[in-house]
Amino acid sequence: MPVQQIFLLRHGQTDFNVQGIVQGSGVDSDLNDRGRWQAERFWQAYKDIPFARVYTSRLKRTQQSVHKFIEQGLPHEAHAALNEISWGTREGTRITPAEDAEYKFVLDEWLAGND
Repeated sequence: MPVQQIFLLRHGQTDFNVQGIVQGSGVDSDLNDRGRWQAERFWQAYKDIPFARVYTSRLKRTQQSVHKFIEQGLPHEAHAALNEISWGTREGTRITPAEDAEYKFVLDEWLAGND
C-alpha cells in the first residue's frame, strides 16, 4: 500500500479574526482580502502536488481557502465533523484578555506534551 500524506491547512483570515471575535461553528464568516491573498499563496505553493481529494468543514472560510483546488476539479468532501468547535454563547463576541491568556496556556501545555 503506498504511503499517503495528509496536509492540514488552517483557513485564511477573516474580518472576525482581525477584530478578535470568536467565530466557532455557528459563525460562518467569509475570508477577507488578506484571507483570499493567503488562499492564493497556498494555491501557488501547492498547486503541483497531486492531491487525491480535499476535505473541508462545511464552513465557507474553509472552502474558500481551497477554492482553486476545488475549481480545478479535485474531488471535494465537506464534513460537519470538521467544523470548528462551538463556543456557545461566546460566538460573535470579543475574546477577553483572560480568555486569550487561558487559551495560550492550554496551547503551550499541549505543545509541551502535558495532559
